[in-house]
Amino acid sequence: MVDAWPSNLPQCFIVGYADGEGDGVIETQPEIGPPISRRRSTAVVRPLAGSMRMTRAQVAIMHTFVTAALAGGSLPFSFPDPTFGGTILVKFPKGSLPNWQQTRPGVYLVNIKLSVLP
Repeated sequence: MVDAWPSNLPQCFIVGYADGEGDGVIETQPEIGPPISRRRSTAVVRPLAGSMRMTRAQVAIMHTFVTAALAGGSLPFSFPDPTFGGTILVKFPKGSLPNWQQTRPGVYLVNIKLSVLP
């Protein structure tokens, strides 16, 4: 069983998150004519990215969740789906762990990039 995004952290991105479709298409360029496209797989990841406002305490909770429960961000977890509702299985793409900047004393803007797993 996978861990869930902690309930004491924000459960949605602030307005302006980015969602999209995964790319499961492969193209072949013949000697003559236009490229030939076909579906390579239906098991593709969907990109999801956004920002959340968090307090210093919430950033500490997220940091512990990522480093301890997710083994440094390497394990998948369930996350609230901002587009379709319910929960989705996600993981952090390689090299894209959350980062944050302080916007005023005790308030942080946390940037999160996720890959929605099939």
